Amino acid sequence: MRALVCDKPGTLTLREVDQPLPGPGQARIRVSATGVCGSDVKGYHGTHPEIPVYPIILGHEFAGTVDAVGTEVEGLQPGTRVAVEPLFVCGKCRRCLQGDYHVCIRRELNGHHHPGSFAEWTVSPARFCYPIPDDLDFETAALAEPTAVGVHVANRARPRLGDVAVVLGVGPIGMLVLQTLKLSGCRVIATDVVQSKVRIASDLGAELALNAAECDIAEAVRDLTDGDGADVVVETAGTRQTLAQTVHLVRTGGTVVIVGFTGAPDDPFGVSDVMGKELNVIGSVIYAHRDFPDAIRLLASGAVKGAPLITHRSDLDGLADLVVAAEDKSTGMLKPMCVIA
Repeated sequence: MRALVCDKPGTLTLREVDQPLPGPGQARIRVSATGVCGSDVKGYHGTHPEIPVYPIILGHEFAGTVDAVGTEVEGLQPGTRVAVEPLFVCGKCRRCLQGDYHVCIRRELNGHHHPGSFAEWTVSPARFCYPIPDDLDFETAALAEPTAVGVHVANRARPRLGDVAVVLGVGPIGMLVLQTLKLSGCRVIATDVVQSKVRIASDLGAELALNAAECDIAEAVRDLTDGDGADVVVETAGTRQTLAQTVHLVRTGGTVVIVGFTGAPDDPFGVSDVMGKELNVIGSVIYAHRDFPDAIRLLASGAVKGAPLITHRSDLDGLADLVVAAEDKSTGMLKPMCVIA
């Protein structure tokens, strides 16, 4: 089969590799569509902390059709159209047994530790292959993975009807967090420094969509909340500046949710504000429990809109160029999508 292989940081090669075989409890998926994520770009550059070994086939946002299953698989038949939660977990540690498999001590992912979806076929645990409706196209279904991140954020934040939420950074994850918070009844302020993203955030229903390079975000939040501050602030940009900003935008007793990741050990964060304002500071990592099936349902119903996020497309032949272009902010690229089959 053909696959785009990251042989080493900075090198992507489209070549023939062996077609994978599903092991016990696994399914092989004929990949139809796969998104390009920021973590794929970091993997390409060799800066992703969870990609330990090269060569690796990147890619973890995907949908396709099951074409073979291994032993010990029940209820999943070849020919089933699926979106895939790209996790491999042990099922035995305390976290797995409590249902929090997303923080399994042995958690691994497609495209990080196992061959990913930048290929014609890939293999995943059958338990994480979710059937999708016949009228849900594969490109939209491939967005179930980042949408599940947004669903998990909303579940972690636990907003109340009428809360004001600020989303710092509206890349693909921020756009999906924006939509899931709105579905929870929030009034959302969305910020970014790229004007094209600000416009899309406005189209997706942000009450205020602001260019952080051109206005005072803190003042805008104060104006909308009568000086009180936001009930929920979600940091998705993964920059030192936005991380430091969170505690100054949230009200006393409010909630800060950290989604973005800088990788820096000395990120600035106002711990004194956490204490003085009695803030709830929550981390949110990927998804668990019902997040993934809920994401599929929201995309299939149109409650979450995926199409506006897909700004660039390619086939497998052009995927390497798409990965390289994904880091260029001047392109206006939001979610690149590769259509394979």
